[in-house]
Amino acid sequence: MSNSLSEQSSLGSVCEEVRPSFLRARDPSVDRCFRPRPDRQVRLFDEIQEEGQTDYNSDADVSSSSEDVSTALSEASNDTTTDSNAALVYLRLKPVTNISTSYTITPKGNVLTVGPSNDASSTSNNKNKMEQHYSFSAVFESNVKQDEVYRICIAPRIENQTDSFTVLTYGTSGSGKTFTLLGTPNHPGIVPRAVENIFRMNASNIYPQPALKLEKGTACILDDDALAREEHMRQTLLESCVGMNADHELLEKTIKAEHDFQTIVQDEVSVFIWISFVEIYNELVFDLLSPPSQHSKLSQQMAPQPRKSLKVATNDGKVFIQGLTSVYVKSCSESLKLLHWGLQHVSYASTSINSNSSRSHCIFFIDVIKYYSSGVVVDTSYKFCDLAGSERLSKTRNIGSRLTEAKGINTSLMTLGRCLDAANNNKKLKTKSQVIPVRESKLTMLLQAALLGKEKLTMIVNVTPTDLFYEENMNVLRFSAIAKNITFKQPVKPVNKSRYSFVVEKAKSAAEEIIFLRSEVERLTSEMQYRLLEQERLLRQELVGSFEQKLAEKQKDYELTLKRELQIQQRIHDAQIESLKRQYENKIEDLREQYEEEEIERKRRTLE
Repeated sequence: MSNSLSEQSSLGSVCEEVRPSFLRARDPSVDRCFRPRPDRQVRLFDEIQEEGQTDYNSDADVSSSSEDVSTALSEASNDTTTDSNAALVYLRLKPVTNISTSYTITPKGNVLTVGPSNDASSTSNNKNKMEQHYSFSAVFESNVKQDEVYRICIAPRIENQTDSFTVLTYGTSGSGKTFTLLGTPNHPGIVPRAVENIFRMNASNIYPQPALKLEKGTACILDDDALAREEHMRQTLLESCVGMNADHELLEKTIKAEHDFQTIVQDEVSVFIWISFVEIYNELVFDLLSPPSQHSKLSQQMAPQPRKSLKVATNDGKVFIQGLTSVYVKSCSESLKLLHWGLQHVSYASTSINSNSSRSHCIFFIDVIKYYSSGVVVDTSYKFCDLAGSERLSKTRNIGSRLTEAKGINTSLMTLGRCLDAANNNKKLKTKSQVIPVRESKLTMLLQAALLGKEKLTMIVNVTPTDLFYEENMNVLRFSAIAKNITFKQPVKPVNKSRYSFVVEKAKSAAEEIIFLRSEVERLTSEMQYRLLEQERLLRQELVGSFEQKLAEKQKDYELTLKRELQIQQRIHDAQIESLKRQYENKIEDLREQYEEEEIERKRRTLE
């Protein structure tokens, strides 16, 4: 009895010590009666339907009842909806020699059935459970080609032209994520096909100069100096892509043979296409298109220079990377050259699972800016993300730097899963809003537009259907089940319903009128400048004509004056000549008379 009393007193003292307060909150693993909470809370009454109704869109767990196995759905086994705003999740199976019998595709073609593992050494929790069904927007078997994957997954999003979207490839290491996204020269992935599709659609409207660019998430018009810098950087990067023409020609030839992309003619619109490429390595963001400088080229010959990490920031709800290199491209060939040039700087390493495993998450950005003659600017962003594969230390046997990389990869993927889970819970509990932890990882910060429902999301899940990767595939399928519940929220313009609404409306109309009047002022100013220039031209012509006429008259008067002067001088000279002539004639006459007199005098003297 005394022992029980002592135990109760000690328990009371413990309860008194751990009594929750605002300064010392209760441990979330126990409830207010100090009982341990279950790991998973099950709401028993949420799934009850009224009589005669069936919920095909519920997110219930897999049922353990053996009587109704065909209707046992996991959280991912939702019926394919026709909602264009829902996230699209596709499954692609990697070609393998020995396909496990645990994976089967239903006759519908969009549901994957996963049974218990055939591997006796497996430690999966699903080993003794019933089969699970995972539904997808579409399931691509191992014999489906790259062009079919693009037509179903990406082409409808690209041809929409108005909505930004994010594409994720997710799966275990070596499951074919990079092949699906990038492909090979003979089998191009979705990124080269998307680039060709974008340029083919806007071929008639691409502007020749990088006059418009996204700066901190906002479209800005570049001045002459900035335009010259962008053009110089573009030429520098293209000159670095030497020796890649053969692969690009083969890529373009293959894409043109498999697709017939059409050019959309748009009047009075200019299109600007910018690309950028980053990788997230050990939670650090690195620029893969950073232009090489002369100093870095010389220093790399001696010792490799450490790369500079970039900072992720936000501006008015828009995420951007400070100091990221964004290159203006004019053709599909230039884009593919820069893409492959950036891939040369991606971190790859060999593991026991994959000999060429990507050790980072890579994101390829395509920004399409359209400038209409009315002054409206529309920017559309496409993000293609190649997620690094989730890894198990027991299978990869990583040590040293490989182990550090694996920790960073798994941490960022876990944060991405938490964000998807929070978004899924917000969809279920419409009255409560759970904070989505997008700021806990650089990957989720860059993808937060899709995670928060501001952009459309497309995920391609890659699975290796073998017993060796059974546990990893189950985690991947659960991850995709959550991602399918992300919904794109159409931006709604806020309506002011206060008593001052008329003031807001008048302010809006006044702002529109100000914009119109400014455009009119610019138009009238340009017209006035043109008229002034025309008047100046006419005045110059009139002045030149009058000056020419005056010069002609003066020249004529000068010629007449000169002629008169010549005549006067001629008369004077003639008179002088006549006077000299008479003088010389008189002198000659006098000399003749003198000569005659002297002759007579000489004769007289001779006679004497």
